[in-house]
Amino acid sequence: MKNLLVIFACCFSLTGMSQTVIQWEPEIFVTEGTTFGNTRPRITLAANDVPVVIFGKTSTGLLYTARLNGSSFDTPVTLLPGTVSSYLTTWTGPDIASKGDTVIAVFKAMSMDLGKVYALRSIDGGITFSDTIRVDNHDSGHAWMPSLDMDENGNPSIVYMAHDASMTNPRYNVVHSIDQGITYQPEMEIALSIPDEACDCCPAEYVIDGAQHALLYRNNDLNIRDIYAVYSNDDGLTFSEYANVAELNWFINSCPSTGPHGMFNNGKLITVFSSRVSGTYRTYISETSTNPTLSFQSTTMVTPPVNLNGSQNYPRITGANDTIVLVWQEAETSNTEIYSAIITTGTISEILNSKALVNNSVQGAQTNPDIVYANGKVHCVFQDGNSGKVIYKRGSIGTLSVSTLNSNPLSIYPNPSKTGFFYINSSIETLNNTSVTNAIGQKCAFKIVKDGTQSILILDKATKEEYFLSFEVNGLKETSVLIVE
Repeated sequence: MKNLLVIFACCFSLTGMSQTVIQWEPEIFVTEGTTFGNTRPRITLAANDVPVVIFGKTSTGLLYTARLNGSSFDTPVTLLPGTVSSYLTTWTGPDIASKGDTVIAVFKAMSMDLGKVYALRSIDGGITFSDTIRVDNHDSGHAWMPSLDMDENGNPSIVYMAHDASMTNPRYNVVHSIDQGITYQPEMEIALSIPDEACDCCPAEYVIDGAQHALLYRNNDLNIRDIYAVYSNDDGLTFSEYANVAELNWFINSCPSTGPHGMFNNGKLITVFSSRVSGTYRTYISETSTNPTLSFQSTTMVTPPVNLNGSQNYPRITGANDTIVLVWQEAETSNTEIYSAIITTGTISEILNSKALVNNSVQGAQTNPDIVYANGKVHCVFQDGNSGKVIYKRGSIGTLSVSTLNSNPLSIYPNPSKTGFFYINSSIETLNNTSVTNAIGQKCAFKIVKDGTQSILILDKATKEEYFLSFEVNGLKETSVLIVE
């Protein structure tokens, strides 16, 4: 055991230090069967923070929405009329946004050559949707990979990639609605001033906060494929500023088919994205000031997998004020899981200390997460490769207080553990009222065995998640975090 590394002594001061965590509730299946598929789910919140999820079935291109009703989701609503199908893959597909009970979904219709970009509109919180509404004005070429956001008045803005008829000259256009999605104004090309062209199969995102609008997309400048922001501070009427918000100088001669996501937060544009500039896909978060002008500040790599060959991709971000929550998919080897991280201080470096597993099952790949935050609650959806369904999880943001054992310091290793076995450099038998719970407070079975001068805590049927070891010593209640990966 000499080669085992002591990752950290997992106890901190109850009065002086604490850790912000997401306390997840039990998983809920968005569908009861696999009839509706589970490809690339996206989530929004209708009035009263009711989750509405859009997803599709790759084999048919059909799209569905489902709305949470108490503790379960209603039967999915079929969105596409007649023989219409959508362009749907694991890396691009429909998008959804809402303001109150106005919910707008947007998609690219098949075929690739003839299909246009359409929206569907709901005014009852996603219970029913309108017929298709043509969004793009792009008759002479191709339009696809749409994304949208909505302003405080419920007016959507939709961005999509446009090509010439020969599938050349990739660029991004935006259309605005001023009547809550009933009609759309003429398209605007908004990245003309940026060198070269858009990465031709990397989806973009459009984000709005008050008068601030931003297009986030991956550029292709002679195979340097960094993330750019094109910025407006006049409700999307003009886009006079842009910035490279990655500055990683990633050179790749083929399209990576992964794009950014972002949000405005306290005078900054926060962007998340993945890049293989280090040799393996990693997730990054960047800060760009918007006051007085658009000015890139920094890029931070999210805590990587333990396995140096592991990968991260498809990050999504949400938040309000100083609270920022990030999710992404990650694989140590081949089995992909969903991870989250949280910031509550407004300091981006906090993201490095809060990485946690989201999904319960570790069988089959969990992929393509999306997340939205409101009123202290986090709402997350992702594809589940075990059940073939979309999974929804809701969590509350809280603070875990833990304390230092001055007279009996507790060192736990390895932590994280891949086996559920934790060596403890302490006489754990002297600790009183010992228990282990998971993130939602359920007690977990465990046993303690001796190994020379050490103790071994063994979790029964451990799955990949965080556990909390609670005990008393010298009359003080203590808590330590145990991580199984």
